[in-house]
Amino acid sequence: MFVSKAFPSNYLQQPGVLKDAANWFKKFGHKPFIISGPTAWSKVEEALVPSLKQGEMDYQLELFAGHCSYEEMERLLELRDSSTDFVVGIGGGQALDISKIVANRLELPIITLPTLASTCAATSPQSIMYTPEHVFVKIEKFDFCPILTLVDTEVIQNAPLSYLVSGIGDTLVKWYEAYPINEGKEQNARTKAGLKIAELAKEQLLEYSVKAIDECKSGDSNAEALSQVIDTNILLGGLVGGLGSHTCQTSGAHSINYGMTNIPQTSHALHGDVVAFGLLVQLMLEDKPSEMEELMSFYQNIGLPICLTDLAEDPISEEDLALVARKSCEPARSIHHLQFPVTAENILKSIKKVDEVGSRKRASK
Repeated sequence: MFVSKAFPSNYLQQPGVLKDAANWFKKFGHKPFIISGPTAWSKVEEALVPSLKQGEMDYQLELFAGHCSYEEMERLLELRDSSTDFVVGIGGGQALDISKIVANRLELPIITLPTLASTCAATSPQSIMYTPEHVFVKIEKFDFCPILTLVDTEVIQNAPLSYLVSGIGDTLVKWYEAYPINEGKEQNARTKAGLKIAELAKEQLLEYSVKAIDECKSGDSNAEALSQVIDTNILLGGLVGGLGSHTCQTSGAHSINYGMTNIPQTSHALHGDVVAFGLLVQLMLEDKPSEMEELMSFYQNIGLPICLTDLAEDPISEEDLALVARKSCEPARSIHHLQFPVTAENILKSIKKVDEVGSRKRASK
């Protein structure tokens, strides 16, 4: 069955929007159950709490601890006050994902307040689940999108730049993952729309990313390019898979990322960074070395990884690379959506080749 779940009911992106949060919250309930990362809460508290007080809105706050795991979900469910009637997730991808699965289990509406433009988690109807040690488990898919997403550009502009860059990597891959699994096939209108939006996202990022990064570094108050990138990472990124459903979701790059979660050397790396490297591996699997090297040049301009040294704190052994390759192509992995046989052997070979080319480019710059 082809079910599209494409878009939050309301999406607002503007500086200082959190100061008006209570007026929006009141449209959907009386007492929010707020789940936030500790750092994220420190970034929004000054604007959000006065808004809630002014709106005479009581709330329950619980701080997200660790990774988006079933254990963390159960902990939060046990803490929830039964008088709360909607969930508010605040933070980056994992904080938003844990908030969405909690809302789903409680059968309550979910509102998202992303403090980073690092993923499309704020707008998508799914949560990526990990073990407490951050090893990928599965993707939980839900029957509804967030009812409201509030994006305060001031908060995102003041966040560490590495998260914006990671979000660019996570969003850029959507075109490269979706296009090859649909090539030569009959496409319905929703798939066509998903592919067009994925292509638009790619074009947006290639055009605006460098300037957006400069605006973050300089603290530019206008930050028009940054606004374009934020919308692309958060809104367009979620819209691709939401419209296209299974035909426009992940394939090779994300499978490589999930494989990488099985080794400790990359545990500190941001999701979008590993996905971006996974895209280089996917292009090598597709026998597109020139396209891969062209993308590497863009990566170098904005700070995305092009070799294993950029991802891993410690050297990765042959044995661990083989483990990554095996985990990347387990039977349920989306890498098998690619229209050719994928094996652990050719994944391992492609990882090594990407690392060789990337290391050479890195040394020559």
